[in-house]
Amino acid sequence: MLKRTVWAISTVLAMSLLAGGHAKAQTYKLYVNLPLSGPWSSFGEGMFNSFKLAIDQGNASGVMGKVKLEVVRGDNAGDSAQAASLATKAGADSRVIGAFCCWSSGLALATHAIYNRYRLPTILGGSNDHRSTRPFHKSAVIFRNSPYDLINMKMLATYATNYAKLKRIFTIDDNTAFSVTQVNEFTKAAIKLHGKGRIIGRESVQLGEKDFTPLITKLKTMNPDAVFYAGHMVEAALFRQQMLKLGLKVPMMSSGGVFSNTYIKVAGKASEGTLASFWGLPLDHYPEGRGTAFEKAYAAAKFQDPYESFGPMAHAAGQVYVQAVARLAKAGKVTRKALLAELNKGQYKTSIGDFGFDKHGMLDILHIGIFRVENAKWKLLYRTDRAATKFQKIAD
Repeated sequence: MLKRTVWAISTVLAMSLLAGGHAKAQTYKLYVNLPLSGPWSSFGEGMFNSFKLAIDQGNASGVMGKVKLEVVRGDNAGDSAQAASLATKAGADSRVIGAFCCWSSGLALATHAIYNRYRLPTILGGSNDHRSTRPFHKSAVIFRNSPYDLINMKMLATYATNYAKLKRIFTIDDNTAFSVTQVNEFTKAAIKLHGKGRIIGRESVQLGEKDFTPLITKLKTMNPDAVFYAGHMVEAALFRQQMLKLGLKVPMMSSGGVFSNTYIKVAGKASEGTLASFWGLPLDHYPEGRGTAFEKAYAAAKFQDPYESFGPMAHAAGQVYVQAVARLAKAGKVTRKALLAELNKGQYKTSIGDFGFDKHGMLDILHIGIFRVENAKWKLLYRTDRAATKFQKIAD
């Protein structure tokens, strides 16, 4: 009888110790929703790796105490329905306290209501459409770590008309939410600056289109000073190659969907001279060497894919989650509700600078660069101030 009693007590104590151990070593999930396969996978893989790097660094540092973060890999393959399905899975998993989404504007717009329904805090890693930003939608859980199109296109139009002195610009979209909105906002900004005469026409193409001969032939007769192709990198590379082959030797401008080393590789020599606005800067332009520190850490981690143009922003998003969760862990309350409140009020030190989110979930650091391809590299020509109100010249 005595042996049974001792055994029972020992068992209870062991189970209590195990339970206590689990309570002390809590693991929470962050669900990633990115195009990790398909034509946009180079962006997606670079963003996933960069985000995971920040989380791995946070876990290794011990800054979150006994709390650990686990990154769940979600591949939306560039498909809106799949992105929505991943958002639902993330929301329904009680161990998921935050999400990182989605790169493309269309994918982001397809998920906002879902994340909001589950009250799951979500940081956007690339969606440029202003409709992904409060107050343009009612999803109070959405935060963004890059400027949106109303700002980006205003600055690109300012550069194109006031600095590059382009007077006859033809615009092209690819029928995606991202592209259509970019052309709309670029056109509005150009007209506001200089009247309707600066935009001489507009056409739409399709994702996957390969032969642009009829459109380029038409453009040659219109004698534009430049073409603004607000699309994605594969089609843009083909369009640029065919422009030069058919003798339309004028600058092509674009933005975040094309600002990529992959574009340069696909377009080859034809990429030379391409202009792009991008809501990011070369790594050596970020404060206190943080950008180059990210680059070294990424190389040391030996990821198979490059971090690409959105990697620094993805890394910053991971750093925000680590710092926010560290504060919650110290207060003894790591929940979605507490994380949402912290994101709305906190200040964060990241690879791209120090910032907080305003009442609309927008970060308060809005650096935008104007780049040109020279010798197979993106060269920074101009950059904005922190508030993206004016340009500073960097190079000719």
